[in-house]
Amino acid sequence: MKRTSACAAVAVLVVLAGCARDRKLAGQAAVTLKERVESSDRPDFARGDERGDQIWRDVRRFYRSHGYAPAWIEGRRPGREASELINAVHSARDEGLDPADYDLKALDQLRTEKSRNPFKKDALPPEQVAEADLRLTYMFMRYATHLLQGRVDPSEVDSHWFGRQRQVDLPDLLARALDSGDVADALRSVLPRHPQYAALKKELARYRAIAAHGGWPAVPASARLRKGIRGPEVAALRARLAAEGDLARAGGDVFDDAVEQAQKRFEKRYGLSEDGVLGPEDVAAMNVPAEDRAAQIELNLERWRWLPEELGDRFILVNIPTFQLEAIEQDKVSLAMRVVAGKADETPTPIFSDDMTEVVFSPYWNVPTSILRKETIPAVLRDPGYLDRNELEVVHAGHVVSASSVDWSDPDLTVQIRQRPGAKNSLGLVKFLFPNKFDVYLHDTPAGSLFAKLERDFSHGCVRVEKPVELAQWVLRDQPEWTAPAARRAQAADSRLHRLRHRVGG
Repeated sequence: MKRTSACAAVAVLVVLAGCARDRKLAGQAAVTLKERVESSDRPDFARGDERGDQIWRDVRRFYRSHGYAPAWIEGRRPGREASELINAVHSARDEGLDPADYDLKALDQLRTEKSRNPFKKDALPPEQVAEADLRLTYMFMRYATHLLQGRVDPSEVDSHWFGRQRQVDLPDLLARALDSGDVADALRSVLPRHPQYAALKKELARYRAIAAHGGWPAVPASARLRKGIRGPEVAALRARLAAEGDLARAGGDVFDDAVEQAQKRFEKRYGLSEDGVLGPEDVAAMNVPAEDRAAQIELNLERWRWLPEELGDRFILVNIPTFQLEAIEQDKVSLAMRVVAGKADETPTPIFSDDMTEVVFSPYWNVPTSILRKETIPAVLRDPGYLDRNELEVVHAGHVVSASSVDWSDPDLTVQIRQRPGAKNSLGLVKFLFPNKFDVYLHDTPAGSLFAKLERDFSHGCVRVEKPVELAQWVLRDQPEWTAPAARRAQAADSRLHRLRHRVGG
């Protein structure tokens, strides 16, 4: 019994001595951490990120609020939370990100440190503890920032992107994650919650799997196929449609009903004309490699990380590249239609989100100053009858005045020109307002033929909608008096005598 008690006593002394050494080491590491964090020179590993300034500020805030104590190193080895962080970052590829961007090589070596003896002379010195801890914190902040707001600032990529980005206090998130011991869950919490993001992740995995198995077969560039044709080119088409899941079975060389329907599914997904006929644009889309499609999905995952936290239970999503609008409710598409967006190289539609406030039937169109100077006034100078022919009127100091009373050659001209409501009005018979600094809105259009075109970038920045009555009915759904017939009656009313503005939700 005495021998056992002596051994127990020695064991307690050993543990106590180890704890004392660990506390001393932690204190020394904290001093080093403070020097590194407060230095005017950022560490080399913290310089290669476009969001580096923002990330480093969060790293500093975290250590300052925790007295510069090591967060990840327990004694002389990384704790369980460090391994959890490294494992989570190894899965960055699932989010369309590259694990190689997060300093994993150096930290993997640290994680596999084999020093088990707390008194071993070559155990981690304070400088190495500080270095490892700082790298781990920077890794967390960098990865969390990328998941939260994307790898790059969207305004640096697209000068017309003005969306409100999601905001989370990442130093506080890290502190809570370390307290709870669930770092992986903390990182998952900053992911976009939109179902479209989750759907894109599934598609990314699917397209990567297709690429890993050799991709899909090419369709001959000269192929022009429709129902009823048979031959080797049809066999190639069937194989291509089956590879992406549009056709259930690849075999055969006949362009039958199943191939026509599969062709239409492919065309719909890629924003092509849904005629079920294989044309040159279809062939070009089909022959884009699976690897490139996966890369496109990665870019779109990045774009979703640029969007606001919540879009609401009911929202309208305009997909500018595909010229499509979807009215979404409870994560399901209630209404879809084609749109015309801004001219890509001249007057692109800005990307932002805001709350719709009003629907206006039989609207006036106030000619924007830029169009007034560049297009309308020159047209009036060439043709005095231009205004009357296009239902345009001149407004000065709030009153309609005669066009003949205006000196159109005056460079300081301050009049406003507006188009009267009616069939010729550029806004059509209804517009949807969400006040914004760009003066952009959704509206009807008399130029309905443009919706038949594949590339529909013809506007000055506003978005023209294909089904304005249906959209008005959906927007005003909670007002029972606004049925489709009521909306049509409002549009058809004598617009010069009856203009109606209806506040959304009120």
